[in-house]
Amino acid sequence: MDAFKIAKKDLRALSKEKTIILAILLVLAISSLSKIVAMGLTILYSPSVQSNIHIGLVGKAEVFESVTPCVRYKNLDSAIKALKNNEIDVVLLINENVKGRSYVDAFIPENDIKAIKVIPTLRKILIEYQDRLRAEKGIPVIDIKAYDGRRYVDIPEGFSLQFEIIYLVLIPLMAILTAVISGIYIIDILSEEIERGTIDVLLCCIDAKDIVAGKVLSTLFLAAILTLFWIAGLIANKIEINAALTFLASFSTYIPVISAALLTVVRFRKRAEAQFVFSVIMIPLIFLLLSPLISIAKASLSEIDRAMLLYLFMAVVFLLASVIILNRSIEIKRG
Repeated sequence: MDAFKIAKKDLRALSKEKTIILAILLVLAISSLSKIVAMGLTILYSPSVQSNIHIGLVGKAEVFESVTPCVRYKNLDSAIKALKNNEIDVVLLINENVKGRSYVDAFIPENDIKAIKVIPTLRKILIEYQDRLRAEKGIPVIDIKAYDGRRYVDIPEGFSLQFEIIYLVLIPLMAILTAVISGIYIIDILSEEIERGTIDVLLCCIDAKDIVAGKVLSTLFLAAILTLFWIAGLIANKIEINAALTFLASFSTYIPVISAALLTVVRFRKRAEAQFVFSVIMIPLIFLLLSPLISIAKASLSEIDRAMLLYLFMAVVFLLASVIILNRSIEIKRG
């Protein structure tokens, strides 16, 4: 009963933790804009979203000109000059030979931001040009289509990449951020009690195990609420996700991080030191949590991974061991 009172007290004081609040707002912002974030990354790495670019062409390339409009230049020097003056976005030097081999040299801007715009669109145009050349030479062009049992379905290029970004990057990222916030939070509420000496007052009327249990309960509750919010944000963005399985699988990541935070407080009682060490520990810990993170991705797709249950069991055992170690540490300090 005392553990619940401790947890309630800590959750009420959460509004005073500005760093934690800002981190929570960041997670909520990313989840609420998840569709936009995924689309933005897809645009950067996929040619599926085509923007208008102005192409400068040097050489005779009738097939290429039938694919896309371009500005002709007599020689490469004049085309490069136009590129530097921002009159065009890219220069193509093409030696087109329908019967033999065709050669294409591309000159793009040095500006990285402009190159991000040019490269995906140029790649799409060149793929179309390649297919047109193959057709002219009588080389079969493979056209892969999806069939859902009733009709053919057009799958836009880049769809697979967007799928991977959402389920293999965005959702695990939400879990990692929640885990880090939970770890920092439990370090704050524990080290604050130790630094201010209020833990000695609490020990006069409450057992050490209830204090530690209360801190852990408040942290798990915070992680649960935050998880529900970012799952709701994904659903609001019309991302299909198995909410129940994702919620459950996420704790296979949260619990080990919380346990690591508890052990950090055992060794480093001051908040600044504990937070610094925890941040260093998190770097290798994230790599150790890759398998649970993959389980979260599978769970979001309604795939039950048996390994997930093993991860959860091991995480709970690790947490119980960490709680026992911290409890004994507090009791020794009291003695």
